[in-house]
Amino acid sequence: MIVHESRSADFRRPFGAAEVSAEIYLSAVRPGAESMILRLHGYQEPDRFLPMTPEGRGRFSVVFPAPETPCVLWYSFMAAGEASCEWQITVYKYAPVPDWWKEAVVYQIFPDRFAREAGWEPKEPEVRKGTHRFLIRDWDTPAFYPRGEDKSVTAWPFWGGTLKGIREKLPYLRSLGVTAIYLNPIFEACSNHRYDTADYTRIDPLLGTEADFASLCAAAEAQGIRLVLDGVFNHTGADSVYFDKFGNYGTGDKYRHWFRFGEEFTHGYECWWDVPDLPDVEENDPSFREFVCGEDGVLRRWLRRGAAGWRLDVADELPDSFIREIRAAVKAEKPDALLMGEVWEDATCKVSYGQLREYFLGDELDATMHYPFREIVLDFLLGKVPAGDACEALWTLKEHYPPENLYGAMNLISSHDRERMLTLLNDDRAAWKQATLLQFAFPGVPCIYYGDEAGMTGGPDPWNRGSFPWGREDAGLTEFVRRLSAYYRDTPALRAGEYEPLFAGADVLGCRRTLDGKEVLALVNRGDCPADCFGVTVPPHGWVLQKN
Repeated sequence: MIVHESRSADFRRPFGAAEVSAEIYLSAVRPGAESMILRLHGYQEPDRFLPMTPEGRGRFSVVFPAPETPCVLWYSFMAAGEASCEWQITVYKYAPVPDWWKEAVVYQIFPDRFAREAGWEPKEPEVRKGTHRFLIRDWDTPAFYPRGEDKSVTAWPFWGGTLKGIREKLPYLRSLGVTAIYLNPIFEACSNHRYDTADYTRIDPLLGTEADFASLCAAAEAQGIRLVLDGVFNHTGADSVYFDKFGNYGTGDKYRHWFRFGEEFTHGYECWWDVPDLPDVEENDPSFREFVCGEDGVLRRWLRRGAAGWRLDVADELPDSFIREIRAAVKAEKPDALLMGEVWEDATCKVSYGQLREYFLGDELDATMHYPFREIVLDFLLGKVPAGDACEALWTLKEHYPPENLYGAMNLISSHDRERMLTLLNDDRAAWKQATLLQFAFPGVPCIYYGDEAGMTGGPDPWNRGSFPWGREDAGLTEFVRRLSAYYRDTPALRAGEYEPLFAGADVLGCRRTLDGKEVLALVNRGDCPADCFGVTVPPHGWVLQKN
C-alpha cells in the first residue's frame, strides 16, 4: 500500500494550494518498493511522469516547480505495480481579498420583505402589459405566489419594502454587529425577486429612487456598513428594456443581438433553465460586455454611487473571460471592491459546460457563497454524517482553497434560494445556535439571512422570503447573535487566525483558531451526553467557545 499524508509537512510542502512557480515537495512510502513515479496532470491534459528519489525505508520524494500559469493539478503515485488515489493542488496567482470583507459580519436582505419606511403609504405597482402585479397591504401576510394550473406564477405580489426602510433599520443592524449588507437585486424588474432585470440603470421605483440609494449608502457608511449589490448578467427579464417581449419599452429591436432566437428553443429563444421570463444573454457580445464592464457601464455606475462590491448571480453560467472582465472593471473603479460569485460546489474544481472553472486562480472571484460549508454543517447537525466525515470535508476545503479565498468565503446557512435554518433544523433552537456559532468560528465571512436572528421559519421559495416580523422577534436568538458578533469583533483569531478542523467521536465538531500566540477553541456537541475532549467538557446539545 502506498502511503501519502497530504496534510503532513513530512509528505507535502507547502500545505494545500500553492502559488505559481512555488517549489513543491511531495513524498510517499511503499515498503519494499525499488522505485516510485509521480503521476501529474491538469484537467483534460496529458499525464506527466516524474521519477522520484529514494530516501530509504521505502520512502521516495520529488521536488518540482509549480507551473508559472495558474491551474489545477492532480497527482498520484505509482510503485510496485500499484497506483495510489489522486490529490489536488490548486496553483494560483496571489490576489488579496479586501480586508474589510474578510473581517465583515454580513446581513443578507431580500428588499421587498425587510422593512417599509416610516409613514409608508400604499403604492400600487405600475400597470404593465403582459403581467399582473399587486400590493399586499398587510405586512404580516404570509408569502405566497398565485399560480396557474401549470404551477407557473400568474401574478407578482409585493409587500412594499423600501430602501428608506432599510436605511431606517441601520441602527438595528449595527446593534447586531453587521458591517456589510448583501442586497438581493434592487433594479427595476417585473417580479418581486427582481432577478428578471428590466433596467440595470434604474432603481426599482417600488424600492425608491437613485437618491434613496445614495442616501442609504451614505448612512450605512456612517454606521460602518458597506453594501454589496446583486448583479444578474446571465439573463434579463423578458419584460425589460433589452428584450421587451410585451412592448412596454419599445426598445427590443435595439438589443436583439444580445439574445439567441431559434426554433430549437422551447419558447423561440434561449432561456435560463427554460423559464420564459428569463431570456439568456449572449455574454460574448462585445456591446453587452461594454454595457456591463465599460467605463460608464453598470458595474462602475453603481460603485460610483456608493456600492462596495458585487455578487454575481449564477456565476457558473458566465464565461471565465467575462468574469475576468468584470473583475478588471470592478477593481479599476474601486480597488477594494468585492467580487463574489454564486457557486454551489467546491469552487476550485467546479466544472460547468465541459470547462474547469478558474474562479480562484487569481483573476476572477474574491469569494463565493460558501454552500459547501452549509452542506457540511447541516449534514452534521441533522445526523446525516458523523463528525469525522464532516471534519474530513472541512479539511478538503482547506486543502483546495487558496487561503485568501477560504477566509473570504461567505459562510451561510439560510438564503433566498434555500429553506431557512430553523425550518431545516426542525425548530431546534439549540441546533440553530450551534450552526450559527460554527458560521462565526470557521474561516470565512459569517452571513445572517434577514430574519433568521428573529426566529423566522420558511421552506423553499416563496416561504423563505417572508416579511420580517417586526415587534415579534425571538429575543433569545437576536441576543445570541449580538453576543456572538461582539465576541467575533473582539477576537482577531476568529477572523484571521490559523485554522485546524477538529472532531471527537461521532458527535463533536469544531475547530482551533490561533493567532499571535492566542488560541480559540470552538466545539459543538450534537449528542445527548457530555463529551470530554481537547481539555474541555462540551455539554449535550451545547457548545464551547473559549480563548486560551
